[in-house]
Amino acid sequence: MSPNAPGIPLFWKLCCRLLTLFVLAVSVYGQDGQTDHSSVHPDSKALEYLLPLFTIHGVPKNEDPDNPVTILVNHGSLIGFSKKYNQPLWAAYQVSKVKRDVDYERFPFFVDDLRLPAENRIGTETFGNGYDLGHLVPNAATNRQYAKLSQMESFLMSNISPQKASLNRGVWQKLEFDILNRYPNAGTTQSPKHHVWVIVGPVFGDNPAFITRNNGSRVPIPDSFFCILVRPKRYPYDSPGNADYLTFLFAQEQTANQQIALKFVKSINHIETLTKLNFFPELTAQMEDKIENGVAAQLW
Repeated sequence: MSPNAPGIPLFWKLCCRLLTLFVLAVSVYGQDGQTDHSSVHPDSKALEYLLPLFTIHGVPKNEDPDNPVTILVNHGSLIGFSKKYNQPLWAAYQVSKVKRDVDYERFPFFVDDLRLPAENRIGTETFGNGYDLGHLVPNAATNRQYAKLSQMESFLMSNISPQKASLNRGVWQKLEFDILNRYPNAGTTQSPKHHVWVIVGPVFGDNPAFITRNNGSRVPIPDSFFCILVRPKRYPYDSPGNADYLTFLFAQEQTANQQIALKFVKSINHIETLTKLNFFPELTAQMEDKIENGVAAQLW
């Protein structure tokens, strides 16, 4: 057919219209097209159905091809583990208001995670030099909300990051207490606010210092730690426009008596830039822009 044939302009108009629709679709739903350098560990495949229970608006995606994430699924949490850094890049869990809970004694020791290759098992001795074996998913939350097995899993070294004692036992511990005890108990009958989703993780500098373990493995020391909270205000709980969002960033160096304050509150986009993670990949581009650029004006 000649290029000047009558059918050609209509054909090109149709192509242009389809291209326009495609561009619009990508602008709205483009999150699904992002590359994710994460994979569920083979030993966690049987528990993969828990992924949407411990996260909201999707499992965090990892956009860093040089630092792939292995997702470990536990019975009360998810761990996005970095074999490059020998610690989690992120950890996720969920808490709710309780009418009755349990409270076991703290598990007495830490355990290497046998799901990891031998070279990524860093040993269970303390870090020393003022650094604690810092839980990312806290013992208290898994203990009281999910019971004994989940509490024990929180003592796997795959859940541990080097945290300054003044942070771990100070403002970070205060935040963990509020997540478990205060934040899910807010609201009224009309607006209950009884559920909280949590994502926490470390933030690394360009040239982090390392802790060398007894087995020769090296663990980089984070500069800071983030915590992203999502608390739905009313049913439907998974509606992205129907929740409060609160994001913190704490530097390692904190005074022991530091209180939670607005100076630690950041935007989700700021944390994404620092970590190369995309935390809510199921949001549309418009909703992501609205939620993740905002900075909470007050503490919960």
